[in-house]
Amino acid sequence: MNITRNDLNTLDGLNWLNDEVINYYMELIKERSQLIEYLPKVHVMNTFFIPKLLSQGHSGVKRWTRKIDIFSYDIIPVPVHVGGVHWCMSIIHLRDKTIRYYDSMGHPNYAVLDALEKYLKEESLDKKKVEFDTSEWKIECVRDCPQQRNGSDCGVFSCMFAEFISRDSKVTFDQQHMQYFRRKMVVEIATGKMILG
Repeated sequence: MNITRNDLNTLDGLNWLNDEVINYYMELIKERSQLIEYLPKVHVMNTFFIPKLLSQGHSGVKRWTRKIDIFSYDIIPVPVHVGGVHWCMSIIHLRDKTIRYYDSMGHPNYAVLDALEKYLKEESLDKKKVEFDTSEWKIECVRDCPQQRNGSDCGVFSCMFAEFISRDSKVTFDQQHMQYFRRKMVVEIATGKMILG
C-alpha cells in the first residue's frame, strides 16, 4: 500500500483521517499480529468492505477472502464510514464470540451488526459448507466506549479501538490522548512499524 504526504497530513491537527490512512493502519495492526507470537491473530477488512457488504451482500465481498479462512483468526477489525463523515469501528471477535460496534459519538448501528452476523453465516456456508451458529454470540453496540469531544477525531478513536482490542488491551484512552495518538500514528505509518503501548 502506498501512502503519500497528503495522506499523512490528515493526521495533523484536527484534520479528518482519510481511507488510505485508516487502511494502512489496519494493515500495520494485522502485520504486528503476525510478527508478535503472543498477540491474537488478526485479519482486517478495509474501509470499502462495509459499503460493498451493505449494498451487495455476501456475494459482493465473497471473493475478498478467496484465499483466506477468516475463521482461523481471533479478531477482525472492520472500519465503518457512516454517511461519508464519521468513522466507527466494528470488531468481530471470533475467539470471544462477539461482534461489537464502537462509535465515539455513541450512535448505534444495528444495520452493520446485522450485516456482519449474516456475513459470517454466509461465509461459513460458502467456504466451509457448514452452518455457523451465532446463537451464543454477544452482538452489541458498545454504549460505554470512549467518546470524542470534537468533530474531527473519530478516525483516530476508531483506529485506537482496533489497535487496543487487537492486542487484548483494555480500552482506556479518551479525548486527551488524541494528539499523542495522531503523532504516534504518523511515526508508525512513516516507519511501517507499530509502537507497542
